[in-house]
Parts: sequence; structure tokens; C-alpha cells
Amino acid sequence: MLTDGPISRINFCTIPEREIGAEMPVYGSYGADFDEELRPYIESLTRAVGLVDCPQAYRLAMKLRDENAEFARLSQSRVYENLSFRANVIAYLKACVLYVAGGYRWDKSIEDFIRWSLKYDLWCKMEFFGEGIEAAGLEGEKRSTKGPRNMLELLPEEFTLADAIRVRRAEGKNAEGTRDMLWQWVHRGYALQLTVDSYKKLKYQDKK
Repeated sequence: MLTDGPISRINFCTIPEREIGAEMPVYGSYGADFDEELRPYIESLTRAVGLVDCPQAYRLAMKLRDENAEFARLSQSRVYENLSFRANVIAYLKACVLYVAGGYRWDKSIEDFIRWSLKYDLWCKMEFFGEGIEAAGLEGEKRSTKGPRNMLELLPEEFTLADAIRVRRAEGKNAEGTRDMLWQWVHRGYALQLTVDSYKKLKYQDKK
């Protein structure tokens, strides 16, 4: 069931490694002091009713959506792109919960955690399921076991169509999609077309 949705709707994380046969670790007993520290956050969540609007969380979700789309374009990973949609929704919902728990206050620590959490969730999904999803959905393409990478960064400052084809093949992509990829890069301002078959990278990072 790799391609019909359930995996994208689950927030994944890893658990610590332990030796086979070692005592089972016990998590969740933090003592009275921790309970008291947590109490105001639980109370804030319990009191919450009706529609809660958090514009900061929405703006962050839109920013992360654009960043995920940019990486998908540069890595040409459709699997990453598809998984990023629901991962962004999960991250947005986490942000809303933290906003309410903190007494309807937003600060940079929430954004930092949400950004990290989204990337960790996507890393887990790509690490454990990415190859299987790609194998199930992309017939005829060689699969890369390295995970998606920014292919523009793998090219020299000035590169040719042949260079781009070489990088795509090394990353498990077919050659047929190269011109579409390059057109998209030029259209988005990631690269400048110099001649029919030659290009130059632009400093797209400086535009953020």
C-alpha cells in the first residue's frame, strides 16, 4: 500500500537503537515537577473552543510549501513532492496546537521546531519508503538509493544539456525529461540559457 496514501498521512520518527535482549526502556514517567510545568499548556488546550485562527502558522505553511516545491523542482523527485503535501499539513496542525498550548502566542521557537519536524518527517518517509514508492510508481527508471538531491548543485557553474542528462541518469532519472527540467529551471530563475544547449547557474539562494 505504498502508493495509495496512508504513508503520507502518518507522521514518522525513529526510535533509539537498543541491543537485542536488553531491558525494555520505560518512557513517560517524568515526576511531579514536570507535570506542574506542563499543566498550563494542557489547560490552554482544554479551554480552547470554536475556530482558532493562527495567521503565523498559515504563513509558515505557505513558506514551507514553496520551499518543498523548489526542492522538488531541483531534485526532480515526484515522490518527495507528493509526500511533502500531507507532511506540510501535519506541520501546520502541529504549529496550531503549539500556538494554542502557549496561550495563543507565537514565537520563533515554534517556527524552528515546525521546520525541523517537517524535514525530519520527510527524511523518514524518503529513507524508509521512498525507493519502494518510486519502484511502484515509476516503471522503467533506474532507482537511486541516495535519496533526492538538488541536481542543480551537482552541475558546474556553466553546463550543457549533455551535463544535465548525465546528472539525471546518475540520479536515476530518465534522459527524456531533461529539457522539461531545464525549461522549468530557466522559467523559475534557477538558471540562464546561454545557447541552445548551454546554461549558466543563477544564485537562486540569494533570492530567498
